[in-house]
Amino acid sequence: MKKNFLIAMMSFVLSISGLATARAQVVDTVEADIPFGFTVNDNTLPAGEYSIRRVSPENPGVMVISSKEGHQNALFVVNSAQAKTEPHKTELIFDRVGDQYFLSEIFESWDVNGVQLPKPRGERKLEKNGATVQLNSVIVPGRM
Repeated sequence: MKKNFLIAMMSFVLSISGLATARAQVVDTVEADIPFGFTVNDNTLPAGEYSIRRVSPENPGVMVISSKEGHQNALFVVNSAQAKTEPHKTELIFDRVGDQYFLSEIFESWDVNGVQLPKPRGERKLEKNGATVQLNSVIVPGRM
């Protein structure tokens, strides 16, 4: 009986925390012209115009990035993030490690709540091998 009660309580707590996370992740759709090749979730994408959006409202932690031509697509997982200061423009923030760029965070204009991507394996490997790390050094303006 106690075990069933604990399971029910844990399920309730997890569902409530999931709702709070879903509400905190407000980035819905962003478009940007990215002037350099970059990596998202271990997928390397060329420079170009991209659209980033949520896959579905029911699964707010999964997003997709697509090139305007539709030739490049990548799914990726995001977590909630908070900007230190309120961004005046929609921003895509990239970590620069050596000469490679990794999509790190996305914030919409005038909202401190955004999303953060986990570090991909390639970025962690470069950092471990001693590559020069310039975290959050490149901001690309986006459009909503």
